[in-house]
Amino acid sequence: MCLEPENHMEWYKRTKALSTERLHKLDLYWRDNFENSVHQELHSMVQMILVERGEKTLEMQRQEKIQELNRSLQLSNPFGRVLSEINVLFNRRLN
Repeated sequence: MCLEPENHMEWYKRTKALSTERLHKLDLYWRDNFENSVHQELHSMVQMILVERGEKTLEMQRQEKIQELNRSLQLSNPFGRVLSEINVLFNRRLN
């Protein structure tokens, strides 16, 4: 089940007219409350408009947090600390 083309354009126009703050709230709502493909389509529409406006979606924020945690984990073991120190020394020589 999907939106018909004319309904899709109508919902896209309505969604695009919303404030960025409202779009973020909808992103959160649709992330937790979709039940079918129409809901997923509406959520994708909200995400696409947020990206068009240069905003970060919840998924983008989640991926950034995962990358940050992975970097932190890499530096938390002895080999990661050694690599970090080598990187610092290398950067000091370049400056």
